[in-house]
Amino acid sequence: MSKELISKATRNDFREALVEFTLHEIDMVFEAADLAPNDAIVPNVSGERRRRVEQYYANIDFSNGTDVRKVVRAFEELLRKHERQDSGWDDVLRRGRIRQDLIERMGRDSFRFEDGRFWPDVLQVQMIDTSTIVALTEASIAEHIEKARTKISQNDFAGAITNAYTLVEEFLKEVLRQTHASFNENEGDIKALYSDVAEALGLNPKGENLEGHLKTILQGLRSVISGLCEVSNRASDRHARKYNPAQRHAKLAVNAALTLCEFVLDSYENQKRIRVKTAN
Repeated sequence: MSKELISKATRNDFREALVEFTLHEIDMVFEAADLAPNDAIVPNVSGERRRRVEQYYANIDFSNGTDVRKVVRAFEELLRKHERQDSGWDDVLRRGRIRQDLIERMGRDSFRFEDGRFWPDVLQVQMIDTSTIVALTEASIAEHIEKARTKISQNDFAGAITNAYTLVEEFLKEVLRQTHASFNENEGDIKALYSDVAEALGLNPKGENLEGHLKTILQGLRSVISGLCEVSNRASDRHARKYNPAQRHAKLAVNAALTLCEFVLDSYENQKRIRVKTAN
């Protein structure tokens, strides 16, 4: 069983802090992080508000990096709501103590608090979702694309865009590993990663040995990468969302990721064949 990234004690402390709010406000905290409750369960805790928090917790895998990122956003929203509450001086002091206790509790789970955000200590907490691991095969690409399309069918358009971006990021990194190219494993910018891949696979649109029409297509792929990066930054659940994407935006991002990964895979396989032929 995978280790939980946020401990039960920390979750309980945040639950108790949420009890101060109305049910509607509790829903708003979790909905701001794209989390939904499991209304089918009846948690074994006292009080309607505690039960509501536990219904949200029931839909979360606390060992899954993707889920935990969303929970962290909910906890950040809770702290912001604590700051915005208007009340007497005694309540302000009390809320200040609660806020500090919650920050310290997250610190024990290896999350530091800076500028209103919780950040995982990368030396102790690796928020990695193993479902993002991508192999250099058409089957692996299809598997990840299917996950994204399932999210589209569930109207989780932001989640589908996140899946598309993650597929491209992890796929490009795996190509770089297999080609023994030098790159930053912590790099999350797919534009930078694609530049490294293009260099490793001879896909630079300025290459002297390429036909003119191929240069145009390869330049277009760079534009696709930039577009996917931009829509992910603005409309996925990787960052604070600037707008809610429509279904067509999600489908475009997923199909673009599919096209890009399939082309890079074909290019990678072609390079392998050339190396084998040269060696023989």
